[in-house]
Amino acid sequence: FEDRIAEADLLVHTGDDPGRDILEGSADVAFIGGFSAALAALGKNADVTVLDTTDPQKPKPRSVGEAVSRVVRARAVNPRFIAGQMRHGPRGASEFAETVDRLVGFAETTRAISGALIEAVHDAYLGDPVVRAFMLRENPAAAKVIAERLLSARRRGLWHPLRNSIDDDLAALIAEAQALGVAA
Repeated sequence: FEDRIAEADLLVHTGDDPGRDILEGSADVAFIGGFSAALAALGKNADVTVLDTTDPQKPKPRSVGEAVSRVVRARAVNPRFIAGQMRHGPRGASEFAETVDRLVGFAETTRAISGALIEAVHDAYLGDPVVRAFMLRENPAAAKVIAERLLSARRRGLWHPLRNSIDDDLAALIAEAQALGVAA
């Protein structure tokens, strides 16, 4: 297995379902991120291409960074998406947490995710006082998970926030969620 992975120059991951994106399932992070991390552990690097085949006549290749960026901008931080998820109460807050988990997962394993994307998601979910209050009210566990994942990304050097108070803000949110009964 190690020899086969070490020989790879390119990974092409196809996506043919127009109703699903790269941040909606953990399998994409596991496959693409696992491949990238395995190569990195061997001291190697390979191109990772996400091939959008939703229109088989016009496949669109994108780097993993471009594919994730496209989803973050089109869906994850889209005010209409956020408002729609907020109508779903606790499940909507869980969707936000899952998106953050997968975004940070790609950042950890591929090193292809810009800190600006993490910043945009932070600002949309925790930086917006209405969304933050919704999360703490409807699903404080999801709010805590988001804060922990973002804090981890910051501490690991995957995200360099524009504000110096981010660590304190995230720690305060974690404490607030715990005060609402979420386990430490």
